[in-house]
Amino acid sequence: MAVLALLKKGNDNTTTGGELATITGYNTRLISSAISNLIIHYGVPIIGARVGTRNGYYIAETREELLEGLVSLKNQVKNEQKRLDVLMSIEDVTNYKKILERG
Repeated sequence: MAVLALLKKGNDNTTTGGELATITGYNTRLISSAISNLIIHYGVPIIGARVGTRNGYYIAETREELLEGLVSLKNQVKNEQKRLDVLMSIEDVTNYKKILERG
């Protein structure tokens, strides 16, 4: 709950994972895990902003702010799904060596 107490409301009030780590003494992986738990288990509308200078986490104050903030997450999920699909389709795990040989 230490992480929740540090998060500010509104997309103009982001706090980076690094800042949260420095304040709490947790590593950034633990910060990320804590944020996931707050979202999944408690329904806290925490958004991870990745837009221009507004990088960091914040608590959405309105439904509109929540939906706007989810655009980045949706794009990340799409990219991760593409990555997963390609990795699952690989049958010859040594095939990449041909690319290295070609230079």
